[in-house]
Amino acid sequence: MVVRAAEGSSAAHNTIVIDETSGAKDRDETFLRFSLLEGWRFDAQTKTPCPAEIQALSGKDASCIGFMYPLEGGTKLKTFCLLRSTQTCCYGPRPQYNQYVFVEMPEAVKFERLTPVLVRGKFIVDAQPDQGFIYRMEGVEARALGQDAPDIDPTQAAGKAGLAQFDFKALADFEKNKSAGISDALTSLDGKQMVVSGFVTNRTKDAPLNLLVSAEAWDGVKGTPPNFFNSVMAFPKDANQIPPIWKQKGVFTGTLKIERDKAQWKKNGIVSLRDAVAGVPGQGGEVKLVQDQGPGLTLVEEFLIAVFFCMATLGPRRAKPERLDSDEQSSL
Repeated sequence: MVVRAAEGSSAAHNTIVIDETSGAKDRDETFLRFSLLEGWRFDAQTKTPCPAEIQALSGKDASCIGFMYPLEGGTKLKTFCLLRSTQTCCYGPRPQYNQYVFVEMPEAVKFERLTPVLVRGKFIVDAQPDQGFIYRMEGVEARALGQDAPDIDPTQAAGKAGLAQFDFKALADFEKNKSAGISDALTSLDGKQMVVSGFVTNRTKDAPLNLLVSAEAWDGVKGTPPNFFNSVMAFPKDANQIPPIWKQKGVFTGTLKIERDKAQWKKNGIVSLRDAVAGVPGQGGEVKLVQDQGPGLTLVEEFLIAVFFCMATLGPRRAKPERLDSDEQSSL
């Protein structure tokens, strides 16, 4: 299975989805796939019967990988919906009954906003549209699969590696006095090996691979939009250097380049980091492919290229999921 950006995601509200068709092998019949669960075209009026292949799983111990939709406030949850994608985070259409599993845990577990989660428990086909679900799970375990590299202190790591860390203030100062041309403070950095850290946005799969590392956060709606004067355009050495889409911040090391030709800023930025690698060599923070063994399942977290991901603002949630109609718009 692969975590990827959903088709048709907008620039401001990217949707992450579990791709159940990429390299997945049917090794365990108790692993729940949303592609199977969506086969029940449930209609509350006609009481459409559940397909036999789904009904056969009811009452069995099973597991499922998806994203958490909170049904209560706080950083820990006992009740949540598990969905194949993050579509409800960003004003997208609410999912239909057959697109999520209502989960109840015996103890509160950590809420993961954008990291895929593996949930184990007893799966039950239980059509209760008035309560907001047709599938539910009596959970026994819920754990995040986003085991990407730990955060490091970029200043400390750069110092130990004998490297300088880029200061975004040099770009901000240039913006205030553009008429004077690119400052000596910037041009003196051209060609130097440096560490750049900040908020990662604008991942793109178009050649050449690139992303923006910005001084301030931006989720497509809130924060400060990235521009030439608050961001460094990083060109990763390869796709494995791109942080997982749910990781908001990143640290990179590479060769700094200063673009003196204003006509090339759109392509290269004013400041770019070439042959960028994640982390600081010898100091940690490297991005690594992580395999997590589920029940007969291997999840390969590919490092995908996408645009701004959503950061939903959470409020109190009901203990049971409200009825989710496909033509409604999420109020999150």
